[in-house]
Amino acid sequence: MTLLIKYVIQITMEKVINQIKPRTPEEKILIAIIQQTMEDAFELSKSTNLSMAEIQQSRNWFRTKACEIICDHLGTTQDHVIKLYDRLSEKYKTGQIDENQLRFAIRRLELKL
Repeated sequence: MTLLIKYVIQITMEKVINQIKPRTPEEKILIAIIQQTMEDAFELSKSTNLSMAEIQQSRNWFRTKACEIICDHLGTTQDHVIKLYDRLSEKYKTGQIDENQLRFAIRRLELKL
């Protein structure tokens, strides 16, 4: 690599690192709510025995007022969270990602909000 390319990569990485804003404890809890709801919607929660009604409720939650309020507090939009959920759902259903990759994506959700 040339020196210029290395410099551009370094500057780009510094910008990305600086754009990640620290989260307050309240924001971390709100992100955890979204993450847990996604895990429930995808039936990834091994420690709980969710009924089909509870799973469906989790899937529908992303289109509720409660989700909208949480998104507002996080400085994002409900539409953005729905798109993330729908994109993960499509990739999981079509086999583009497996259960472990889905779980990893949900755990890294904070970076997308």
